[in-house]
Amino acid sequence: MALKPRKRPDASEITAAALAKVSRDDESFTTQPKNRATEALETARSVNPRLPPAEVVPEDKAVNHNMRVRASTLRALGKAAEEEGMTVKQFIMRAVADKGVAVALPDLENGKITPWRDR
Repeated sequence: MALKPRKRPDASEITAAALAKVSRDDESFTTQPKNRATEALETARSVNPRLPPAEVVPEDKAVNHNMRVRASTLRALGKAAEEEGMTVKQFIMRAVADKGVAVALPDLENGKITPWRDR
């Protein structure tokens, strides 16, 4: 099944839509009553019209990841982590970080485990 390419709007169309100046048929411009968001965007564009739109960085929240390993592997990980004085998660995350993968600092720490009934 082939996907059809779709036309993507350029920055000027997006800005015009954000400012509510483009009508539905894209043939004529209509001016809508201004609100604070519109005024803020117009002010930002007037200061430096070549600046790209601001990007919002999403929150880096914790998510679950399950791996299925043999019991012997888990025992070996547990022993190696205990020898290093850390949890299995810390041990694995340190090994991953040592290979050059960007690991968030909270994942390298020994976090408190919240009991299921307290979640």
